Amino acid sequence: MIVASPLAVIVGLVMLRPTVPAAPQPEQQFGTDEPQGWAEMYVRSWLSANRDDSAGLETFYPAGMKSTRPVGTQIPVDTSTLSVVSPRPGAWSVLVAANVLVQQPDGKHRARLACAEVSLVGSAGGYVAAALPAPVACPRTLPAVDLDYLESAELNGPIGQSVHGFLIAYLAGRGELNRYIAPGTNIGAIVPPLYAEVQLLELRTHESFEPGQAARPLDGTEVHATARAWGYDALGQVTTIDYALTLVARAGRWEVSRIDPAPLLAGAPATPPAGE
Repeated sequence: MIVASPLAVIVGLVMLRPTVPAAPQPEQQFGTDEPQGWAEMYVRSWLSANRDDSAGLETFYPAGMKSTRPVGTQIPVDTSTLSVVSPRPGAWSVLVAANVLVQQPDGKHRARLACAEVSLVGSAGGYVAAALPAPVACPRTLPAVDLDYLESAELNGPIGQSVHGFLIAYLAGRGELNRYIAPGTNIGAIVPPLYAEVQLLELRTHESFEPGQAARPLDGTEVHATARAWGYDALGQVTTIDYALTLVARAGRWEVSRIDPAPLLAGAPATPPAGE
């Protein structure tokens, strides 16, 4: 691989235990003639370079670079293109975010998010870097949002039992998934299962119910819920997960009709207006 020496790759695999922050994933679509993939590989090569191996930097930047870093002190794990701008024909400025494991004074590696601006020249037939990547500030994290699930639901109540049963069947492959989803719902269990066990920790709903009302819902009644759970893998290690779900009542029970693409935000309508 041109992006890292074999030793750096081995060290990277050993050091991948820390939790790595997720690089932002842009929604925009890039054209096929834009060099975002080449820019990402260049940034990985630049971050991987050490005093024993230039990591193939000359493939992207013929002028090259002599690094003084010891092997394995900086390990790029993942990259993502945030933006692509063409200031003039044949010239490109690409903003790349990278997850990097950086060795600390105590010898441990800590994950950090780094962003760099890459200047490239060329077209779909070939590119060359005009300079080394320039570190820049990453997009800032905005304040936490308020979700619109103000009602707490009992974990052992009718909604909680349906959500818990759904998560166990969906994530752990235990039980009949069709029992917990509405007819015509296009949801299939994850194969192979991600977890050996799932524990429901918290359940909140957008709608409020009178005491006992959730146990005898009218057919077609919808409820929007957000669930937090622990997923236990085969080694007993825990991953905390969140789901935004819409459930519908049928024959006196609650069934999941969809996994919502995003939770409801405070002040936003539960159902988009017609035509949106």
